[in-house]
Amino acid sequence: MTLKPHLKFEQLNIWYGTHHALKDVNAEVPAQGITAIIGPSGCGKTTLLKSINRLLEETEGIRVEGKALLNGANIYDKDVDVTELRTRVGLLASKPFPLPMSIYDNVAYGPRLSGQRNGNLPQIVERNLKAAGLWEEVSDRLKTPASRLSTGQQQRLCLARALAVEPEILLCDEPTSALDPISAQHIEVQLQSIKEKMTIVVVTHLLRQARRLADHVIFMWLGELVESGPASQIFNSPRDERTRAYISGDIG
Repeated sequence: MTLKPHLKFEQLNIWYGTHHALKDVNAEVPAQGITAIIGPSGCGKTTLLKSINRLLEETEGIRVEGKALLNGANIYDKDVDVTELRTRVGLLASKPFPLPMSIYDNVAYGPRLSGQRNGNLPQIVERNLKAAGLWEEVSDRLKTPASRLSTGQQQRLCLARALAVEPEILLCDEPTSALDPISAQHIEVQLQSIKEKMTIVVVTHLLRQARRLADHVIFMWLGELVESGPASQIFNSPRDERTRAYISGDIG
């Protein structure tokens, strides 16, 4: 039986050179649903997010201590296949980066790499474009370059591409920051529609967005995890004065 995806950080510390970016982070991310990581700029939100798929290691001078556990296994163990890990943990970045190919080939790219046969690809492409809320807009022009799509459509295409490899976890790093309000709403709706199928972790600087999306919240402050818990508890009855001040707009 496959375990539900579940993340847990244990004494996670991360340095960029001499800068101590994350300090003794201990937290759990529930399986399924949407967890929002909130906090002021520079507090470690994106660093924590990127620790989940080991993208941090592409930055020079990074040092990681502690554990990030996925279904009980430490993803920082030496024998972990990082390529396989990044298949299990998808990423939707803050700005859309469609591949320089057609709409169809963007979505089919990951499944092709994993060995899917061409006969299965049309169904995979259609299913994931529908999951990203884009199928009705592009079904008659799948072979046109993805670069011709609007910015909002490109971000939904990137969402479809991430979903096409069937990740257990989807990381979203301020996924609507480059979008107009209508396009941003499209992305939020699609994330809500898939949250029962996977664990979604969203970094957002918008408290309104976190309130709309989050089932669970992690609040970061100067590299430290101040508190985490159900969204209703964090937003309505925060335990820490810093959380209360940030949510009320007094700091941050």
